[in-house]
Amino acid sequence: MYEYEKLKEKIKLICENYNNSPIGGYITGDGPIPCDILFVGEAPGKTEVQEGKPFVGMAGKTFEKYLNYVGLTRDNVRITNTCFFRPIKIGESTTGRKTIKNRTPKVSEVSLFKDILDEEINIVNPKIIITLGNIPLNRLTNFKTIGSCHGVLFFNEQLHKYIFPMYHPSSLTYNRNEDFKQMYVNDWTKLKEALKQF
Repeated sequence: MYEYEKLKEKIKLICENYNNSPIGGYITGDGPIPCDILFVGEAPGKTEVQEGKPFVGMAGKTFEKYLNYVGLTRDNVRITNTCFFRPIKIGESTTGRKTIKNRTPKVSEVSLFKDILDEEINIVNPKIIITLGNIPLNRLTNFKTIGSCHGVLFFNEQLHKYIFPMYHPSSLTYNRNEDFKQMYVNDWTKLKEALKQF
């Protein structure tokens, strides 16, 4: 665990010294170390920063529901991010009030944490990595978009790890058509099958 404490210090240092764009706090990963199953998300949002844990906001509720659907709980998986701080966009509402919204992390921001994520994967030593959304997918594979590879298990030669790409749970919030929802459920069913190998 000493290694992980050092890793948390590195995350803290990067986040506290970052001043290229506005950010709204940071978090580290959550769950057991070592762990056979590692989920990698994009970046924390407001609720995640407030509670200090990944996937506890609206997308987190969806995530936990499907985690339970495949017979898992948060206690038996590790969850982390590709970017450990909350990327924000500061604007102004029509009434002149200051607004703060989440934004997608920039490529340069993901690069800041490249070694951190690699180190975490090393320490956690998972048998399978599940990427949630395009940001972790682009970071850990050569695929460009989730649409071309979701729900399929493949082996990453560089990492020597199995990777299973999935849509981000928040995609259900934005995409409410029944076909998409069914496809999302099917991917979790495929994940349940894939996990039997490990």
